[in-house]
Amino acid sequence: MTPQDNSVARLYRLAQSARSGQWSLERDIDWSRRPRLPFWMRRAQARRALSQLYHGEMATSRLCEALLADPTEERYEVRSCLGLQLQDERRHAAAYQRYLDALGGIEPLDDGLQRALTAARHGPFGNLGAMLAYHVVIEGELLRLHGVLAQFLPCPLLRDINRLVGRDEARHVAFGKIYLAEAVQALSEAERRALYAWLEDLWQKAAQGVLNRRRTNLAIAAFFRRWLGGGWTRHAQALDRLGLPATSAREQAA
Repeated sequence: MTPQDNSVARLYRLAQSARSGQWSLERDIDWSRRPRLPFWMRRAQARRALSQLYHGEMATSRLCEALLADPTEERYEVRSCLGLQLQDERRHAAAYQRYLDALGGIEPLDDGLQRALTAARHGPFGNLGAMLAYHVVIEGELLRLHGVLAQFLPCPLLRDINRLVGRDEARHVAFGKIYLAEAVQALSEAERRALYAWLEDLWQKAAQGVLNRRRTNLAIAAFFRRWLGGGWTRHAQALDRLGLPATSAREQAA
């Protein structure tokens, strides 16, 4: 079996897993429960944090729509995974919206994240750059955020939502690894270095935007500094496994 044949088989298995793992907003979540926040957390704080999850799901669903509308991607197994992921992302957004409605509504998207997502969608590397950016900036960070929220927001209702969402997101990350590794292999070395440098710059600007917005609250700012401290190192390792060299933006500029 060639590497390409192996990728096709893995994507077929992911699509089959996605079909069998579909869950229902009404059947699988008990909405008779109300959000339960720790005594030290204000509702506005919880809304701001959880709203970023909602916006991330919505942004990823729009990217899936754009990729499905691309006539150059004709492979059935890829389109199947994208179509199923689109269903997942819409369902995730609906679940978070319903939870946020019980907290008082959805807060705006973080400015730094908004700029990063806009740059990703309209960047110089087309759909490949957008997929890599979303894979790094959204899906990789959202899986980490699910774990943090489980620790700081021990709410049974949110725990059940995140458990179901996290299961789907892990499958989306697996799809991204297969699809992106194959696409990166087709690039020249110079293109890979330029793409890596662009992704690093994109992430650093988004991270700085998050910190700047939270400087007024020292405790939250300290938490996000720890959160972001090793963030790019983890992403660099993931990109290296996809075939992108660990060349920093500064080295690229030099």
